[in-house]
Amino acid sequence: MNFLSIDIGGTNLKYALVNEFGQIIIKGTNAINTQDEIQFLKSLYKIIDLHGQDIQGIGFSLPGVVDPLAKKLLSSARLSFLEKSEFFNELQTKYGMPVTIENDSNCAALAEKWQGSIADENNAAMIVLGTGIGSSIFLNGQLIRGNHFAASEPSFMVIDKSKTGVNQTAAFLSAVGMIEDIGTHLSLPNVKDGRRVFAAIMAGEEYAWKTFVDFCDQAALLMYNIQSILDLNKFVIGGGISSQPILIKQLRVSFEKWHKVTLLSERTITIPEIVSAHFYNDANLIGGIVPLIRQIKEQKSDVQ
Repeated sequence: MNFLSIDIGGTNLKYALVNEFGQIIIKGTNAINTQDEIQFLKSLYKIIDLHGQDIQGIGFSLPGVVDPLAKKLLSSARLSFLEKSEFFNELQTKYGMPVTIENDSNCAALAEKWQGSIADENNAAMIVLGTGIGSSIFLNGQLIRGNHFAASEPSFMVIDKSKTGVNQTAAFLSAVGMIEDIGTHLSLPNVKDGRRVFAAIMAGEEYAWKTFVDFCDQAALLMYNIQSILDLNKFVIGGGISSQPILIKQLRVSFEKWHKVTLLSERTITIPEIVSAHFYNDANLIGGIVPLIRQIKEQKSDVQ
């Protein structure tokens, strides 16, 4: 069986045909404008129509708070026009096949739990560093959703009370923004050129290195706060920059810095393992089909 997985990000819509074993057959990327509802939906329908004859279901990875049971997007900064609509239920009727939706960080975590870096862990967290910051947490082997499907939303954490509004929160913590900041400082032809930015970081260019370390310190602070409450075994880092070994190395250094905030914390809090995601930037696409596979299996069981 093949499925269509669609991951709606901050700047791009990624899609892939993924088989039941989690293998990507083909994939593509479209630049999207989520502020233009008509153009966004046109792009979406075009992709589905192109692959509709080759698939047994569609799985969506979405930014925001998702109710996967009702198939509703409850809250989203980038897809506000789809909030609380019946769009995904109507899509299922329109194409006559199963449609599932899930939060994007949860999709990444489901992929890593299925056959990735936390497959053997019962208590672990996935931290996704991209346009914003996302997280998902497994406790006793179960994905934690919360009473209102809003668990593990670190971007709402207040981390700097000296500022106001969104700048008080972790919502400003953006890997994409960090790269563009460094790229602008370096006067790169393409300020989003992550390879050249990380080359500058590894070369020790002063501004690039300081900006990178500040970013890692902030990300590690969130991880430390989560660890102080949940006492996890492992943190898995996802997002495009997770394939950079220097990122994982610096996050470990930054975490140890926070770990030493007091002598008691150093004696009490266990330093978790910090590793990169097995699927790197494909985790959302692979994880997007996990709810589909589960739903199809449950339907088959009900019939039998």
